[in-house]
Amino acid sequence: MTSKGAKETIVTKLGFKSSSSASKTEAELEKVRKENAHLRRKIDELAKRHVKPPESDKSKLLERILSLETLRERNNQQLLVKEQELETLRQQLSARGGEVVASLQAQLEQRRREAEQRDVLFQNLSQETENLKNKLATVSARCQSNEAQVVNGQVPPADLALVQDQLRDALEKNQQWLVYDQQREAYVQSVLTRTMELEQQLAQAKQEQPKQESSSEASDNSAGPEKESQLKSHYDQLMLGLQKDLENQKDQVSRTQQELSVQREQTMKAQVAMQSQREQVTRVQEEMSALQRKYEGKCSELSSFLMKYDVKRKELEEAKMQLQAERLSNRHAVNEERHVSSERADRMRAELDNMEIRLEEERKRSAELLLQVNMLQKSLLSQNEEQRRIAVLEQQIQLSAKDFENEKIDRQSMQHQLHKVLKELRKARDQIAKLESAVSVLRSSQMHAFQSQAHTTGSSLSVLLLMTLLAPHPHLKSPTSWMRVSWSAQSVAPHIPPVATESCWLTLTTASPKLAQILDQCFPVWVSGAAFTQEGSNIA
Repeated sequence: MTSKGAKETIVTKLGFKSSSSASKTEAELEKVRKENAHLRRKIDELAKRHVKPPESDKSKLLERILSLETLRERNNQQLLVKEQELETLRQQLSARGGEVVASLQAQLEQRRREAEQRDVLFQNLSQETENLKNKLATVSARCQSNEAQVVNGQVPPADLALVQDQLRDALEKNQQWLVYDQQREAYVQSVLTRTMELEQQLAQAKQEQPKQESSSEASDNSAGPEKESQLKSHYDQLMLGLQKDLENQKDQVSRTQQELSVQREQTMKAQVAMQSQREQVTRVQEEMSALQRKYEGKCSELSSFLMKYDVKRKELEEAKMQLQAERLSNRHAVNEERHVSSERADRMRAELDNMEIRLEEERKRSAELLLQVNMLQKSLLSQNEEQRRIAVLEQQIQLSAKDFENEKIDRQSMQHQLHKVLKELRKARDQIAKLESAVSVLRSSQMHAFQSQAHTTGSSLSVLLLMTLLAPHPHLKSPTSWMRVSWSAQSVAPHIPPVATESCWLTLTTASPKLAQILDQCFPVWVSGAAFTQEGSNIA
């Protein structure tokens, strides 16, 4: 229990969440998985059916798509939050874990430094003790030698003997340098004399050369040019050899002069060193007297050093014991801390890996859901477009059906009115036949005129029937239409005069009042006989 509580406290200190948040995230992920499975089943069912869903299914599907889009947005937001949490966890793990490790390492380094300082102090103390021992031995030896010298009064001190040895060596070296300097001067003088002799010989040879040439010209005219060339080459070789010897001698002289100057400087330095060594001898003698005076003080200091040495040795032993105890405790603590930190780091790495795997899986699932939602949206858009086209076509069909019905109704009304007109015309014909028989009896004297009049009335009736058939509408109200009908009647029966047409009209109206009403409704322009006659005259 204590270990679990310590682990939880460490986790909370590091800033990581407990297992409750992990269980919440797992529950949310399980819920999202179930919704995704339900959506997939729904999509599969719709794909299998391939049937146009009703409006309720469409609305449900749209609501489901909207809910899925909101769920997708929420999942994306949750994924972003999870990614941010993972990033913060990583940063905290790298920062705080690094801080803990750095603090532990700093503590280890500090303790190592303290241990090293203690080791150095221990070594320094041991060296000081060794030095004190050596000094004690040397001081005791000097004390013994000084006591022996004081007793004997003959043996010089060691420093004075060393200075005297150095003086002897310096004097011997100075003597050797002086001998070497004399030898070098003699050698330089010999070289200079040799060079002078060579120069004199060269000058003499140059002076004798023209004389020999003049004497040899007379003797060698018969010998030929070959001997002359040999002599010239021989003289040239001699001259070159002499010049080379002369240059070598000059170089040697310059080198010897430089060496002499260097030797002189060294002798001056040796003399100065001898003077300084003599002064040092005097100072050493004075120091020996001072050392003899300090000897007694050193003996007293030696006793105090021995006391301090014992105290330091005890302190050193105590420090050794403390250092060993601290080293053991530090090793145990560091090992425990390393073990705990390694376990915590491994656990955090495993949790991070699991969270990353889950995050990748949820990303893939959300991407698949997004693709499915996009496909559903596209299919719904295509279905809506088809439904809109079907609705437009249905409206057009309904409009055309309405137009067809209106035309059918108009056609039926026209047929009905035509049937009425035909009935009235038949009745009018019957009445006209009766009237014709009556008129034939009454007016037998005017038989020919009456026959012609009857012929005209029959033709007028045919004209009237033609006018009713040619009329586009049963109610002709404009005079232009009536003029067109009158003109058509005149074109059909041009032999009928307008007066006969008027008389026929009057006969029809008097014979059948009902027919007169129908004709008045259809052709109201015919009512006035004056207008009829005027129109007929205009047409003629």
